[in-house]
Amino acid sequence: METMVLERYIQNAEKAFEQNDYLEGMRFLEEVLTMEPYFGKAHNHMGWLYLYQLNDWSKAEMHLNLALKYAADYQAPYIHMSHMLFEKGKFQELGELLNRASTVGGVQKSFIFNQFGRIHEVDGKLRKAVKLYKDAVRWAFNDQELSVYKDNIRRCRDKRWILMF
Repeated sequence: METMVLERYIQNAEKAFEQNDYLEGMRFLEEVLTMEPYFGKAHNHMGWLYLYQLNDWSKAEMHLNLALKYAADYQAPYIHMSHMLFEKGKFQELGELLNRASTVGGVQKSFIFNQFGRIHEVDGKLRKAVKLYKDAVRWAFNDQELSVYKDNIRRCRDKRWILMF
């Protein structure tokens, strides 16, 4: 199947999602996957839909894994899978995913450092988390990102102070 045709279906799905018409968007994605079951970008979008809109994490994980398999150089499934693994508490698996993501063009280094920081923060390694958040700051290039990372540093420092007593 010609990639341009598949991309048109993806664009139609994205337009439907923008209008909160998730069932219509899903229909477009299902058509893409019927035409080309190995189209990783469609699996990514299905994973996003199941993860954030339909709250079906098992289907989200299945589609995101397929996206990572069939579109290993596409940055979006790394981001979505990262959020899901963190929420599931699968930190070792998340670390492995982040290491893979660090080799993919388009995956922001600030995102990777921030996610590693979150893993260490949850694990109680607050000094290491602060160091990683500072690395994220170094790679942040917009004010919103910078604000999040500064808040993460402040929160870790507050936790360290509280835990001292």
